[in-house]
Amino acid sequence: MFSVETTEEILKKLRNMLSDEDEDACVRLREYKAGCGCHSKIMLGLGLEEAVEGEDERIDVDGVPFIAEKDFLLKHGKSYTLTLDENKQTVLTALQPPA
Repeated sequence: MFSVETTEEILKKLRNMLSDEDEDACVRLREYKAGCGCHSKIMLGLGLEEAVEGEDERIDVDGVPFIAEKDFLLKHGKSYTLTLDENKQTVLTALQPPA
């Protein structure tokens, strides 16, 4: 199991986004590649997708379903925080390295 710490403001925003999606949609923790070539870097972020049985773990945080691939959790750890930056964009941060 993994954990996501966040604020009610962010949860409200996510609930609103999920209300426009299919009923099985969840908030996926994922990694993105930013940039290209030797200047690229991996960033953590979110997506809206359905869970894949057997490949994903799922938790609910105050009614918001979060999912992550088991391999993602092995790579980035099991504890995350979700905050807003100065531009009101969500920022996903791994709180501890994987065991």
